[in-house]
Amino acid sequence: MKNLLIVTLSVCLIIGFYACNSCKKKKTDFSPKVDKKEIKKIKKHLDVHILRYEQALFKLDQDNMGSELEKLKNEYAFFLGDNPATPQNISQLKGYINNNVHQHLFKEVNKQYSGLSKMEEEFESAFSIIKYHFPEAQFPKIYTAILGLYYERPIIYEDTVLVIALDMYLGANYSYYKRLGPAVPKYIVRRFAKEYIVTDCMKNLAFDYIKLKKMNNTLLDEMLTMGKCWMFAELALPDVPDTIISTYPAEKLQWAQQNEFNVWTYLIDKNYLYSKDNLLARKLVYEAPFTSYFGNASPGQIGAWLGWQICRAWITNNPDKPISELMYETDAQKILQESKYRPSKNI
Repeated sequence: MKNLLIVTLSVCLIIGFYACNSCKKKKTDFSPKVDKKEIKKIKKHLDVHILRYEQALFKLDQDNMGSELEKLKNEYAFFLGDNPATPQNISQLKGYINNNVHQHLFKEVNKQYSGLSKMEEEFESAFSIIKYHFPEAQFPKIYTAILGLYYERPIIYEDTVLVIALDMYLGANYSYYKRLGPAVPKYIVRRFAKEYIVTDCMKNLAFDYIKLKKMNNTLLDEMLTMGKCWMFAELALPDVPDTIISTYPAEKLQWAQQNEFNVWTYLIDKNYLYSKDNLLARKLVYEAPFTSYFGNASPGQIGAWLGWQICRAWITNNPDKPISELMYETDAQKILQESKYRPSKNI
């Protein structure tokens, strides 16, 4: 009996070992070929420094606000404009700084984000990979800020500026998020956490590297656009788990993986892939707690998830093609054909 137990445990350990390695191999297979030495060289020339607007603003000497703002206007022109020291601006800024909620947010941000060296390192690594694949890449100046629980846009990316609203990344259980009420569903609130910051930023930057088809988009077009966005985040952050890239909790990700064949077959059988129905795209690609066609256990954005899998298949089956070829291609049917995407049926 003892020997049987030992043998059984050994078999379990071997299976577990290979299953674990299989997962790792699967993740690696989705990544395009890279020259790691070249990426390291690129990284040496990058120096990401995140500017802390909330620190500069909330620590102003309010008795000398005009002169203090003049000192800040060059570095923080995106927030302050060219002439920040007008009486009206000073009054508004004082009101904002002294607001009780904003004061509380500032204290909590200081507590959770006393330093950003780790985040700066993450950006440098991500930017070096992006620069490797897209040599023409230019990266934005990065700021953090407190925007008063502006949940609609926790990340603001405009031209050469990327703003991270740290007050929207204080953890899903942060007390003030409960005050947002039903306007912000729980499946969105759960992403208001530190581990989503850099991924959210990469998804915003992704659209600089995706050529979009502007008219007559089919469901497949929409699926692939969002799939490329997720693929770009995965490309830049190869060690970030799928749960963060997709924003799915583990059980929703598992549902997507187990039902990939069924969902794909359903879309084909219904002739949905080439439909230009905007409502269909909203139900299958846009954010939601679940996908209505497949019940409450399914994740939202299942169409985006499938688009991501098609992009992964394209990379796997086109190892000698640059990733830019995928990102710049606007012919969804061509991408699908070149990907040789064929989800396996679970038995």
